[in-house]
Amino acid sequence: MTEIIRLLFYPVFLVMTFCLTLIFIPRINYKEYLIYGILIGGLGDIITVGFMQNILGVMWFKNQGIFYVLKMISLSPLCWTVTIMIFLYFLPAKKAFRYPYILTWACFSLGFGYIVHNIELFDFVDWLYPIPAYLIFLFWWSFASWLFRKTSPLALEKKSAKD
Repeated sequence: MTEIIRLLFYPVFLVMTFCLTLIFIPRINYKEYLIYGILIGGLGDIITVGFMQNILGVMWFKNQGIFYVLKMISLSPLCWTVTIMIFLYFLPAKKAFRYPYILTWACFSLGFGYIVHNIELFDFVDWLYPIPAYLIFLFWWSFASWLFRKTSPLALEKKSAKD
């Protein structure tokens, strides 16, 4: 049973979050959100995992089964891609709401890390969780918000609609 959960966790999460993007993100805007998802989420995951796992050695994936590629779970960048898309789509235009929104997503990310750790797909040195990992997630979500708001025409539309 545990092996089935390990094998299906990332595919199920990916399908669920992908379906959420299809439900919520309008088709006309989907490409824009997908580009940000790939750059900030997918590429960000590859860079972060590469640095934290292969250079610093403070975290590592395990029990990866058929999804083992380059010492990581191959579905992880795809999961981050669609998760960033959802995050950016619901990103509040008002600054007063944006701060708690980002803090909450950092908490969700930390919780997700613990879940993946509990099903034995991921491990880390004792001192990494919770505070340093939370700060890394907080930086990641803050960067995603900042980059999207500064460069995306969709964020500018939300901003002008707010005014």
